[in-house]
Amino acid sequence: MATYKTRAIILSSYPYREHDRIVSFYSEDYGRMEARARGTRKIESKLAGNIEQFIETDLLLAAGRRWDILAGSRAINNRPILRSDMNLLSSASVCVEAVKHISKPLSKDKRIFLLLRDAMDILERKDLPKEHTRAVAGTFLWKLLHTSGFAPELENCINCRIKSQKVMFSAEGGGILCDSCQNRDIFAINIDNKELNELRESRIISQKSFDLVIQYWNRIVDHAELKSLEFFNVINQNTFPLLYSGGG
Repeated sequence: MATYKTRAIILSSYPYREHDRIVSFYSEDYGRMEARARGTRKIESKLAGNIEQFIETDLLLAAGRRWDILAGSRAINNRPILRSDMNLLSSASVCVEAVKHISKPLSKDKRIFLLLRDAMDILERKDLPKEHTRAVAGTFLWKLLHTSGFAPELENCINCRIKSQKVMFSAEGGGILCDSCQNRDIFAINIDNKELNELRESRIISQKSFDLVIQYWNRIVDHAELKSLEFFNVINQNTFPLLYSGGG
């Protein structure tokens, strides 16, 4: 049976049969994948601790029929801070679920791997203020949309192509509408220069910018509403992000 190695970030897993799990991960070399981890639901399993959600790990896999078999794992970063804090975990959950929705199986894009790793690394920082976690999630989603080919038009009106000081954001149209063209989308949302600059600079700081990102996500990534957002919003309902300039 042919084997191969890859570095990956664990996205999720679910039980399979009596003792196994199906593990979903994003591989640096192959993109999003699933593999069968045999015996990992047994108490004595040595592999189980290295395939928990959010962990960055080196995987050894063996080619299989329906799923490849996870033969070994060596954790690179267990992310203990992230996984023990509900506030950080809620933000990380949004990030990994978004990757699962927007990426296709075995469609390699190293930029997505690096973007996800950067977000997880930021959330693992001991000195990260609690109010910044919403900014991490919003900025990650915005950058993920850009990386996946869904960047909106933020410089010129999507209808008349002119620049304007007063604009509205149209999720349906995929960009901004000037004051003269705003009636093209009755659901377009008015945004000020501060929020527009946040979108242009991929630094989703304010609550309104975050809401715009979610609206645009729901429009672009059809039938892929982020279920983790409900938990995320409950945990972060009293936080107000102030600053984020993370990688990606």
